Amino acid sequence: MEDILLLIVVTYGVSLSFGYLLQKYLRMPWMFASLFFGLILSTLGLFTTTIESNLFHMLETFGMYCLLFIIGFSLDFKKMARLRNYVVLGTIIIVACEGFFGSLLLYFAFPAEVSHSYLIALVTALSFATVGEAVLLPILKEFGVIKTTFGQLTLGIGTLDDIIEVLMLAVVAILPAFLSVTQTQSFPDPSSILLGLGCLLLLTFAMIKLGGRIKMVLEKNHPPPYVPSLLTLLVFFSFVALGGFVFESLATVGAIFGGIVFRGLLPKERLRENEKNVEFLGYIFFSPLFFLSVGASVSVASLLIYPSMIALIWAVAKGSKLFSSFLLFRKLLGNKYSLLLGLGLSVRFSTSLIVQLMLLNSGLISLVLYSTLIATAMLMKPVIIGVYSWGLSKGKPA
Repeated sequence: MEDILLLIVVTYGVSLSFGYLLQKYLRMPWMFASLFFGLILSTLGLFTTTIESNLFHMLETFGMYCLLFIIGFSLDFKKMARLRNYVVLGTIIIVACEGFFGSLLLYFAFPAEVSHSYLIALVTALSFATVGEAVLLPILKEFGVIKTTFGQLTLGIGTLDDIIEVLMLAVVAILPAFLSVTQTQSFPDPSSILLGLGCLLLLTFAMIKLGGRIKMVLEKNHPPPYVPSLLTLLVFFSFVALGGFVFESLATVGAIFGGIVFRGLLPKERLRENEKNVEFLGYIFFSPLFFLSVGASVSVASLLIYPSMIALIWAVAKGSKLFSSFLLFRKLLGNKYSLLLGLGLSVRFSTSLIVQLMLLNSGLISLVLYSTLIATAMLMKPVIIGVYSWGLSKGKPA
């Protein structure tokens, strides 16, 4: 406990000092100071036991859930409805494009790493075609672009992508049944995952329908200030717990759905006040710990292992996202912001790592490929985030 408290104090101190310099001189969000701090800790081997402890893992997981809750809370469905064709088409085309080209690379260039199976190569490629919108949210918030078409497309594609990721978990779970590979670790039955997702969707729709009545009750009775705050926590933990009860990855989707539901429950006069409370919990309290864990999970030494594989996977993954985003959105956003959208969507985290771990534990991919995928995802994240933030700092999209 003492080590964790010390790490938290140092992390907040670094975020306060180095974060100020990042934001003032490099136009990068201050909370990324803790990400770079995590990279330093990983390189030097400091606080390794503390960061890998169950207690710290719980704290950084809460941070991720809070950021996902804010994503759901920040979605503007009126704008989303107007952009729904772009969101659905964009998600399908971008994920399919990266999955197709990535699978060709893995199957023909590194066949032994995917058990000489194109199906495994395709599923693996789709896993690194996913979007880490929890990492993008603070940047969009920092530069005030969440409510723009650019921001809503980013969050909309990322949110729809989360549902695709959960469906992928079911596919990965049933793959060993069709392949001659022994599964070394048990996972929930695919039907349970799909049933859990369906229940979350039904509950979300039901709560949205009831939201108008609850909002009317709160408007008429003028409850004391603690009621909306406790309602925030009740909705947040309820949806996260319901999702996590079936499978851990469903808790991330539950957090997003919880944010969507909560926005529909509050009267307008209470909305902004509680939005500040939610943002304080997610951005100020938990996000430094979340980004610290992201940086600390990077193994800098892995760059020296099979550098050609890392370079090829990175080039195919990023190139596919940039090409498809530019092709789809250049008329809507312009050349610059269509490319920035593709660059931001190439940031991945959370569920994609779980999918890759399942593939490894099932014996479907090799340890070399797994290590390369993790290195590719984590080591290039600061570069992508830096370029993405710099691009947004040069002008606000329409």
